[in-house]
Amino acid sequence: MRVIRPDRVINAIKNFIIDKMSDYYVKSPPLSFEKIYASSTNKTPIVFILSPGADPLSDVQKLVETIGLGQNKFKFLALGQGMGEQAKNHIETGAMRGYWVMLQNCHLLTSWLKTLERIYEEIKKPDKAFRLWLTTAPTNKFPLGILQKSLKVVTEPPDGLGQNIKNTYSRLG
Repeated sequence: MRVIRPDRVINAIKNFIIDKMSDYYVKSPPLSFEKIYASSTNKTPIVFILSPGADPLSDVQKLVETIGLGQNKFKFLALGQGMGEQAKNHIETGAMRGYWVMLQNCHLLTSWLKTLERIYEEIKKPDKAFRLWLTTAPTNKFPLGILQKSLKVVTEPPDGLGQNIKNTYSRLG
């Protein structure tokens, strides 16, 4: 398979696993943001490593409503050129007042990520409600210090009609 159709190797491996074991080992379960939140702490950043087309912002906003945090205590910012100072202010204010802060597209501002690591290490006693949510595309420039302390969540696009329906259904409930 690898010699004749290298583009089909991954599908062939998946089919082999399904034939020999079951599809349980190939299909990823839908993300449960309630479980992610329950596993996190105010000192544990939550890092989403995104696949193309994935955006957890709406799911995190829904979680904010579900737990009753209030939209005024949820700050989000899409990182880009010149946004470092604003992100720093969001993090420091959020840590003091118990806000949730979501920084999106961290991979677009890799030059600032070392500063992010330093800012996060300088926070000594964050409010118990504080959460830092980070989204990034896979990059080797993401600081290891943050990755080692964080709760890592990998988003994958659903594979096939069954997975799409299961994913949609899990978001409704």
